[in-house]
Amino acid sequence: MAQTGQLNKQKIVTGSVSVTSTSYDAAKYLSVELPSNITLSLIRLSGTFATTTKVSIQVSRDAAGDDILIPSTEATLAIGTTTASVGVAMFEVETNIYTQGEIFIHAKVDAGTYTWTKAEVYWRE
Repeated sequence: MAQTGQLNKQKIVTGSVSVTSTSYDAAKYLSVELPSNITLSLIRLSGTFATTTKVSIQVSRDAAGDDILIPSTEATLAIGTTTASVGVAMFEVETNIYTQGEIFIHAKVDAGTYTWTKAEVYWRE
């Protein structure tokens, strides 16, 4: 099926969330305000890490992480070419969001520590 709409909308949120757990933590999230009636396409997390190879995210409508929009999905960190402690995780989510409001991105790791400093969210209308 052909995709319609343009993937030209994005929102970038910065912060510093240090994730050390292999379980989701309600206190470890970044939030993003989104318009209504969109297709959320990609979520890109970037930050630094130590001994982490995989990051998982779960997206919800509430800060507690209970009203789930996107169930747990995992990505392998892409490691920086010149700085081995810099990593990016990319998630293709393709989810329709019908109501306007904040979404909350929670993360967990397979091991070590991942300090994510930026979340980029891309969508089409």
